[in-house]
Amino acid sequence: MVFFSITTESYTFIYGDVHPLILNEKSYLNRFIYYYSYFTIQSNLAVGITSLILLFKSDYSKKWFRILQLDGIICTTITCIVYNIVLRHDHKLKGIIILTNEALHVIIPFLSALYWILYGFVQKLDKKIAVFAIFPPLIYIIYIFIRGHFTDIYPYPFLDANKIGLQQAVLNTCGIILLFLFLEFILLYMDKKLKK
Repeated sequence: MVFFSITTESYTFIYGDVHPLILNEKSYLNRFIYYYSYFTIQSNLAVGITSLILLFKSDYSKKWFRILQLDGIICTTITCIVYNIVLRHDHKLKGIIILTNEALHVIIPFLSALYWILYGFVQKLDKKIAVFAIFPPLIYIIYIFIRGHFTDIYPYPFLDANKIGLQQAVLNTCGIILLFLFLEFILLYMDKKLKK
């Protein structure tokens, strides 16, 4: 479902007219970069990659994998929360994109959370994994602000420093980071309880 949704949206985003910010962008490469700069896509890819690995090797538990898996579950949860509270009414979608949009923002996050509740804790989280899991989202945020500074294009209105000001964009980012840390704490706490 992850790869179908992303592949479908990639094609329509790059070659179509689904997003007003890129209508004047003629470069397919720039459209590609812009699409894959969405937090939604990054978090769903993390879920897709880890799920694919588990499909072929259910006991796989390398450190990098556990970090990516933890990021996937937390970041898709954040995607679901932020989209449905803040962004849902800003989108006017049509065709198959309605389905893929729901998959990436609701269905996959829900299934990911359900999987983690049922099976995820056998991976046995620890503080070191939790610390390293913070870095990918931080790197993403830095990338978004640097790229936005040079292109004047931000993937989300609450990060758009040009429209809402850098201070407000940073405050919004801090709120998302705090949400990430809160969800991470909950997962660590639950994992610790299940180990006993």
